[in-house]
This record gives sequence, structure tokens and C-alpha cells, in this order.
Amino acid sequence: MNIKKENSIKNVTKSKMDFVIGDSKYCRHNAYDYHFYMADDTSLLYNGMYGDYSVLLGGNWRFELIVDSLTGLCTYIQSFLEKLEVTYTTLELPKSKAKDLYFVRENPLNPGGGCHYFPFANKAFWDSQRKILCYGNPNSTGEAIEFMPKIIAVIEKKQLMCVYLILDDISGKAVL
Repeated sequence: MNIKKENSIKNVTKSKMDFVIGDSKYCRHNAYDYHFYMADDTSLLYNGMYGDYSVLLGGNWRFELIVDSLTGLCTYIQSFLEKLEVTYTTLELPKSKAKDLYFVRENPLNPGGGCHYFPFANKAFWDSQRKILCYGNPNSTGEAIEFMPKIIAVIEKKQLMCVYLILDDISGKAVL
């Protein structure tokens, strides 16, 4: 890695970026038929709430957390699955509660903007029996919350440790 790129990564990772768990989930959590679906280009999309700010997890463009720039509310995750390197394993979903998840950083969240979240482990795990995709460290500890239907995040000390995507009823052809 060249020195210029290395220094820019160090500067980016020094920016304060936290994930804050809300007290309870708004009623909209179950009010709509939110679900994952597969596009023809192997993009894994979610018909979730509106969001206009992107947090690229692990510095990887493949996994994008969509956030509402006005409130910081995390609304869903979308990703690109073609040629995704995964470890095939058995995954156990952590016990979770439905709660809101907020992304907070020192700088304002500008509509149409985004950032890279480097503290996140850039690894993917797939349980083909249960149809669960985990991005990050599945052995993470912390508080597990289902911030949208079929999306569980594990938060420890305001840091995102992993995200579980439950793809058991995905429409379209899964490519994992």
C-alpha cells in the first residue's frame, strides 16, 4: 500500500463514527412488507424505508448500509453478491430485540453523501441451510437488535461488529 493511501485511511478512521441503539422500534417496523430481493445483476436489494446516506461497511463497496441523513436512522442494507468471497459455515442468530439503530458521526450526514466504516471486519459468512448471510465477525458479542425485519446488527461499545441478513424467503435467484 502506498504511503499516501495509508495516511488517508488513518485520517478517515480517526473520525468518530458510532452506532447508537434507540429505546424502541417505531411501529413502521412491522407496518410494511419489507423483504430482500435479488436483481438480475446479483445485487441484493431491500424494499425498506427511504435513506439518502451510504455507509460502506469495512471500506468495501459490496455492503452498503443506507441511513436517513436527517435523523441518522439506519434503514436497510443492500449489497452486490457476484463473486463475493464467503466462508461456508453454520450460523446461529443471536437473540435480538426490535429496536432502532442510528449512525452518528462528528460531521453532518449530507444527503447523497456517504463514508467508509473501517472498524467493521471485512468478512462474509454464509449458512446455506438456514439462508443466513453474516457480514463481519459472527462470534462478536454485544447487543443484538433487529433494526429492520430480517436484518440483525450486533453493537458493542457503539461499534458495529456484524450484521446478519436473513434470506430465507428471498425473491429472485440467490448466487451464494
